[in-house]
Amino acid sequence: MLEYLSPKDGPVFQGLEHKEVVYAKDQPEYIPLRVLVSAGTDKRVISRWRPTDEQRRAIANGEDIYLELSTFGQPLQPIRMFITDDNIDKDWVKVCLLDETLPGAKQEKLCPMEPAQ
Repeated sequence: MLEYLSPKDGPVFQGLEHKEVVYAKDQPEYIPLRVLVSAGTDKRVISRWRPTDEQRRAIANGEDIYLELSTFGQPLQPIRMFITDDNIDKDWVKVCLLDETLPGAKQEKLCPMEPAQ
């Protein structure tokens, strides 16, 4: 079995839709990709992917997930993959993933620790 994953048809994180950007929105040759872009100088981009039921069964049965990147001959950029549900602390997402500053928030209390559940 080789089947490509598809982007989730929905928000990257519930409640943060207003911060999203859509890549390839008006490019019919590509699948539109909803993303959140960090405010930091590295401009991290976070997208959300949804495995099909068959892909979930394959993963649960021990199959691996592969990542293909087009580098166009340039150095590989840092990549991280993670799994979470929608019960993640939105302040953690804003501060630790999107590099935002929250009014009165103590950044060091949120990062680099694990997200609060």
